[in-house]
Amino acid sequence: MRRPLRVLGVLVLLVVVGYLGISWKYADGVTRVTRDPLKKTPAYVQATFEDVSFKSRDGLTLKGWWFPAPGIVAATKAAVLVHGKDQNRIDSQFDPGRIARFLLADGWSVLLFEMRGHGQSDGLRWGLGQYEPNDILAAIDLAAQKTGQPRGRIATIGESMGGGSVLMTVGKDPSIGPIVVDSAYASVPVVVNEVGPDYSGLPAFFTPGLVLASRVLYGIDIDSVVPVDVVRAHPERAFLFIQCVDDHTIAMHHGVDLKTASANPGTELWLVKDCGHAKAFTTHPQEWQDRVLAFLHRELK
Repeated sequence: MRRPLRVLGVLVLLVVVGYLGISWKYADGVTRVTRDPLKKTPAYVQATFEDVSFKSRDGLTLKGWWFPAPGIVAATKAAVLVHGKDQNRIDSQFDPGRIARFLLADGWSVLLFEMRGHGQSDGLRWGLGQYEPNDILAAIDLAAQKTGQPRGRIATIGESMGGGSVLMTVGKDPSIGPIVVDSAYASVPVVVNEVGPDYSGLPAFFTPGLVLASRVLYGIDIDSVVPVDVVRAHPERAFLFIQCVDDHTIAMHHGVDLKTASANPGTELWLVKDCGHAKAFTTHPQEWQDRVLAFLHRELK
């Protein structure tokens, strides 16, 4: 009787060790960022620009391009564009270069930069929105310094993970300026359960192990990244949420959940048909531009 129990105990131990070992190994991969080299030059946006290097709130060196609004009169407003995972300052999915061009034409100065681990910025891993607010706040600080304007006149526009990170930034500093997010998640734990197996390549029963390993090894606590809770906690703020109906990466309900959580009557949700993840601007560029500018003008009037 004892021998079968010992064999069973060894088998259980091997299964547990194997489960944890695989979880540990894959956690290293899924928390790393694939750096996307810059394919476009600043001239894609405009000829006048400045290479910028600045420190995140927790000390990482971040890189970007500062585009001053054209004209003799100094801009009284600026926008910071925030890319998604594995993207960079100008080649991101929602085409920040083209977005920057229409903002510049409307009199905005624009900062394109890379968050930690991306492009030419420092860092190895992404934090799913847990640590990225340190980068976004530093970018807002830089834009405010460049324009001489208060931080409340600096708009922030983010896509996908960048959008979720922008919303989490409100939790750290509710005084920042207008916010537009495209294809942002309402909750990282929900996203991980929905698409984690597709992303990691492992069966769903490995998801808890990956979550545990990410927390223990790299300090990434996905349960702390719930943008919908931040939105709910700040009814004084209006948001513009943009969400593609046919998004299979961040499901449509995330946009709906974010809108539902906001008690501010000025909050808007634009559900866009016939587009995939972060592709609303690509498929509906004029309406995207019109809606974003109308929201920003209203918020900064």
